[in-house]
Amino acid sequence: MTKISFKSIWEDCEKKNNYPSRANNIKVVDYKDFEKNVTEEKESFVLDIVNSLYSGDIYILKGAYTKEFMNSLRVRTFDYFKDKPSEFHKMLEGCPDFHRKIDIETGKKYALRLCKHSFYFYPWNNDPLNIFNPIYKRWRVIKKLMGMNPEAFEQNTPKDGVIDRIQIVQYPSKIGYLEPHTDPHKHQRLFHSAYMSKKGKDFSGLGFYAIDKKDKILETEDHIDVGDIGIGYATVYHGVAPVNLNKEPDWQDVNDGRWFLSLYSNETDIHKKRHTSSGVSEKLNFSKNIKSQVYPLEILS
Repeated sequence: MTKISFKSIWEDCEKKNNYPSRANNIKVVDYKDFEKNVTEEKESFVLDIVNSLYSGDIYILKGAYTKEFMNSLRVRTFDYFKDKPSEFHKMLEGCPDFHRKIDIETGKKYALRLCKHSFYFYPWNNDPLNIFNPIYKRWRVIKKLMGMNPEAFEQNTPKDGVIDRIQIVQYPSKIGYLEPHTDPHKHQRLFHSAYMSKKGKDFSGLGFYAIDKKDKILETEDHIDVGDIGIGYATVYHGVAPVNLNKEPDWQDVNDGRWFLSLYSNETDIHKKRHTSSGVSEKLNFSKNIKSQVYPLEILS
């Protein structure tokens, strides 16, 4: 009898080709318990969590990082890049770490409409903030859950076709957003975020959300604390709504807006047609009320 594993159950689910598009339930679990269960890979847990994620459930893994680590990461990232110009580099050999400020007008030129300040780190560079070791410790657990070698892609560079990338993101007040979308699932079955801001303390508003089976917003931020991890199947529709609607954005303020950590294994630019995120706004039967929540007023006017 073939041993049940994360890989085998994922493959069984995906043979049906009915990838989930809508969110189901939010499940809140302790990270340490989750890590132990993934490591042990017992049949009952494997079956339960893979089928749950493939049904569209989103998991919030509590206490994966300390608040001190996340707060330090936010400040150190901001300080490291504050005197460096905003720029862009394709994912090709020798790509440096860099940051890019993407305002609303620039964001209209992307495959996904967005507005954010992104900071990019790659494992072949010198890890100036010493973040890869603590982050990879958690990332390997999620990779194992996805049926992968826990250390997959860690040694890759762009010529290998798929690479790991750490992205730290600041969504500035009032205008920061990411339209509803799906993430690429070819090399990473789950979206994988860690949270650096707390609703009610660091920002007010909707923030991260998913779309349920009735094309309604499934709110998540009330379940989230700084240091938690969020995972869900990559094809589930999700996005980031503007926060702090009554506050003007300040790109020079490390405390402005909403911050989070995004971990993804990306196809590189050696591929002529990279497998990338895809906007889904045209597929959604959004009411005017929902649109006004998830897009900046500058986009809707």
